[in-house]
Amino acid sequence: MVTAAWIKKEQRLGRLKFKRFSAGLDTSYSSRSPDTIAMIFQGITIDRRLIILDEKVYSNAELDKPLAPSDTVKKFLGFLEENQKEWGLARDVFIDSADQATITELRKYKRLHGCIHNFLDAYKALTIIDRIKLQLGWLQQGCYLVVNTCEEHMAELERYSWMEDKDEPEDRNDHTINASQYGWIPYRTLIGFEEGEKK
Repeated sequence: MVTAAWIKKEQRLGRLKFKRFSAGLDTSYSSRSPDTIAMIFQGITIDRRLIILDEKVYSNAELDKPLAPSDTVKKFLGFLEENQKEWGLARDVFIDSADQATITELRKYKRLHGCIHNFLDAYKALTIIDRIKLQLGWLQQGCYLVVNTCEEHMAELERYSWMEDKDEPEDRNDHTINASQYGWIPYRTLIGFEEGEKK
């Protein structure tokens, strides 16, 4: 865990430089489950660290007026704009490919209003087990950092666990984790070190 102030200080001192910014969006519109609409903004540094910089999480189960895909578009664009001002531009952003309704709304917004972001389907061919193995390796190497204001992401990292009766991860406590994965999967070769490579 790090603070935004630490990152800014390291940037000023020239010890931390971002190579790329990315964002991911995982959605669940159910108002009958604890599932959430989760947004993650993250950066990859030139020294191969992934830093989770910001999150925004909404639960339709807790809202008087549940969010629809068109509402998510406004909230996600606002989230991206805030983080562009604070950190930098994530040109390509990745949305849960199972949610074509939200992707269609985002692309419709871009078509009608213009937008600097490309709204791309999340790449899901990398298995969940492979994603977990990568993240565990990066955690061990000190290459997976989380800004302390991303409380839901940190809580999910603590709660995320295996099923009791199968060697598979539970399908819960993973919405910000999924959003983060959507954002880093295309850039995974830029994160972490092969054995013997770290200086």
